[in-house]
Amino acid sequence: FKGRSKRHHCHALIQYPAMMVPQMQGVLIDSILSVDENVSTIFDPFVGSGTILGEAMTRGLNFTGYDINPLAILACEIKKGPFYLTALTKKVADLFFRLDKDKSKAKDVCFEGIDKWFENSVQIDLNRIRRAIQLEKSKWARKIFWLAFSSTIRLTCNSRSSTYKLHVKSEEQKEKIPCPKLTFRKIISKNIQSIKEQKELLNKKNYLNKSSYKGVVSICNVDTKNGRKRKGKYDLLISSPPYGDNATTVTYGQFSYLSLMWLDLNDITEKINSSLLDKKNTIDSCSLGGSLRDSKMKRELLSEISPSFELCARKIKKLCPENVKKLASFTFDLDLSMASSLEELRDNAYMVWTLGNRRISNVEVPLDKILREILESKDCKYVYQLERTIHSKKMPSRNKVASTMGTESVLIMRK
Repeated sequence: FKGRSKRHHCHALIQYPAMMVPQMQGVLIDSILSVDENVSTIFDPFVGSGTILGEAMTRGLNFTGYDINPLAILACEIKKGPFYLTALTKKVADLFFRLDKDKSKAKDVCFEGIDKWFENSVQIDLNRIRRAIQLEKSKWARKIFWLAFSSTIRLTCNSRSSTYKLHVKSEEQKEKIPCPKLTFRKIISKNIQSIKEQKELLNKKNYLNKSSYKGVVSICNVDTKNGRKRKGKYDLLISSPPYGDNATTVTYGQFSYLSLMWLDLNDITEKINSSLLDKKNTIDSCSLGGSLRDSKMKRELLSEISPSFELCARKIKKLCPENVKKLASFTFDLDLSMASSLEELRDNAYMVWTLGNRRISNVEVPLDKILREILESKDCKYVYQLERTIHSKKMPSRNKVASTMGTESVLIMRK
């Protein structure tokens, strides 16, 4: 997929950490559809920004996605529609009118550290944008505006854009922060074009009923370790789990924290757990591997399930015994997620996992082998594995500790 990773239509609505290549996931879906004609619903237990959702919709399939991060839920809520473009164009014009009219310097948003992360002039503009959005009467339109607002916040805050973790910009970098109002206008205009492309694509394939998707799409703010305690009996699972604990790999929570502090969570969904924003690292702490408690017990249990896990743990222990806790905690939570996810799949359903092998103490963690062994311990069958080079990396090939991932695996299993 070298040179084929450009993001079109709904895939271009948000820049989110560690996004999958849409075209590649589409081919994987088509491969499964070619051998299993009974697939009507796809399940993604780590939905993220909704790459699989977008590809499922362009094939007229039903879809259910889980994620613990409210920002991911917001992105997916917009991707599923409705697509009222004529009304949206009018609402954007009204939004910009309200924004230009607002000369108030009032600050409605206040949270710990706000002055550290936002310049005073930026705060004033962001509050004006927020008020203009809140005056919109239609919730579906507010969601679209909130997503554009979240990207605006990311681009105009004092946190460096070169990392997903919250690190303060230099004074020189702060001087180059763009105007929030202009940035917001550009993002809104770009996102409307992406929504238009998505609607045209779905309409061309006859997957729309007026301006709404014909299929059933369900997006849930759920901790995948616990699932929803229901048996949905989905036909196909396609996903990419985190490659390690969020605190030391991709900090999805920190990436989203500043944006979420400005948004109205009730507009995303009434079932959002607001305690996820208690601290900047709460989402990451609640995610896979977020708790290091009982790591010895976790390692003992996992050693009986996965020989590859135990071999890796021994190598890491020789170099840094403390880091074995990270590996054990993450893998234990991954095992819980697999048990939960399998409950929601019908018998003989395929699973397609896109995986990367991270490093701990410069020891490669064979996530592909570990996940295969976890699933086989739950009576799942191995089907096939593919390897590919990651061509469009945004991360450097090395960091201060070790080489970063240059390849990824696609593991195909069957329940």
